[in-house]
Amino acid sequence: MKKHRYTSLLPAILLLAIASSSCAQESDDSGSTDTTATASEVSDTEELSELEARALIADDLPEKDYDGMQFRISTKKGTLYEIDTEETDGDILNDALYERNQRIEERFNIEIVPVITDSADGYEHVNSVRQSIMAADDAFDLAATYVFTTGPLVTEGCFLNWLNMPHTDLSKPWWINGINEKFQVGDAIYTAVGDTCLSTLKLTYGVFFNRTIGEDYGYTETIYDTIRNGEWIIDKFIEMTRDVYSDVNGDTVRDSGDFYGFTAEKYTNLDVYPFAFDISIISADKNGVPQLTLNTPKTIEAVEKINQLYWGGEGSYIPEDAGSPITMFKDGNALFTTTYLENAFSTFRVMNDDYSILPYPKWDESQEKYMTGAMDNYSVLGIPVTVSDPEMVSIITEAMNIESYKTLYPTYYKQALQDKFSRDEESIEMIDLLISGRNFDFCTLFSSNIPGMPWMFRTLVAANSNDFASTYASSEAAAQLELDKILEAYEKNADN
Repeated sequence: MKKHRYTSLLPAILLLAIASSSCAQESDDSGSTDTTATASEVSDTEELSELEARALIADDLPEKDYDGMQFRISTKKGTLYEIDTEETDGDILNDALYERNQRIEERFNIEIVPVITDSADGYEHVNSVRQSIMAADDAFDLAATYVFTTGPLVTEGCFLNWLNMPHTDLSKPWWINGINEKFQVGDAIYTAVGDTCLSTLKLTYGVFFNRTIGEDYGYTETIYDTIRNGEWIIDKFIEMTRDVYSDVNGDTVRDSGDFYGFTAEKYTNLDVYPFAFDISIISADKNGVPQLTLNTPKTIEAVEKINQLYWGGEGSYIPEDAGSPITMFKDGNALFTTTYLENAFSTFRVMNDDYSILPYPKWDESQEKYMTGAMDNYSVLGIPVTVSDPEMVSIITEAMNIESYKTLYPTYYKQALQDKFSRDEESIEMIDLLISGRNFDFCTLFSSNIPGMPWMFRTLVAANSNDFASTYASSEAAAQLELDKILEAYEKNADN
């Protein structure tokens, strides 16, 4: 028997996914064919990296020739990096996208064509998708929309049920199970997320730590062991930041020109703490039925704790301008900030000081693992009910996720985020912890349907308010009514 060793380059959870899906998938009578070599065809002595192992995973998609047909994807200009690029330009991320599409287009004789909504407003994009479906104008085959705007398209019956698609297998590692299992109710899921949706990676939140300045406080030498030992909890984070302040510009005014232990915006950053503390807004009961679950003593305590972090010490600076904390951290005016990983690909590339990317702190040491969330405008995929060839859409969407899993996602994760944009070995370890602990919520998909609930934590902390009880009570009845409507729509449209 031929044996191979795997060099771990991505989180252990991804390696397990590879192992579970790498069994031989041979040709069957329906015409499904292996399209890649199996590991057994490689030399006995060859050592496979995890990226190489991904490339060898076979799929069971049928071989089809679509005679140059266009595969049209409705998307926004801001997330075109997930869908298409016109040419190679030497950038590893752009070129990986180009090569992914080339492989799919050549294999199936199709052309991947983005149908772009110029507006950055996710609601405008959803409205254009709705109008197209209602008009049955056959303008696109697949929609990639912001998750927080998409709920109404689900409840209005605009999308087909992914579980009814003949060549879609959501159990495969190129689909993001942590999200899809939250969006499925019974035998229906109308929006699914796979490795094509690179926004789920770029918009994952982390804690950014200035290693250079951290040496002055003794943190750089100790923080990684604190995290490894499971002691990186919210109380520790507050302790490390609350008294770190210096009036750098000497004007006796607390402003962005001074130095702080912590800075962050008071908008989408705040949505992440419930994910990090394993607090669910909506979660499934023992029968798999989503229920409102935010109203707990832990949520009340968490609001109070983050109010302490944001407003309880001179070491925190929370400006009105959402972009200011990113600039401050880049310029060395803050020891810590919280933001999404996209800034490692962009703004922080030109940062002079060394920095590390850390997981969010846990609620307490009894919490099983470090967790985080993603900004609520990552992409979800939906098939319009008016599509003329659902089988084709199922095949090509599966192929896009497969090829993204094999090359595009690893290019972002390993070659760019870890190798190119991270500046220390510890960050690679910390990023693995971060990504393996991503947490998601059913409520995110229905942010536009359910009043009050999705952003309640954000609203309270932004106002430095601990009044969770009355705020929740004022929204509960309306939220339950909308949740009931959502569940009715899931059941009604399950045969789509």
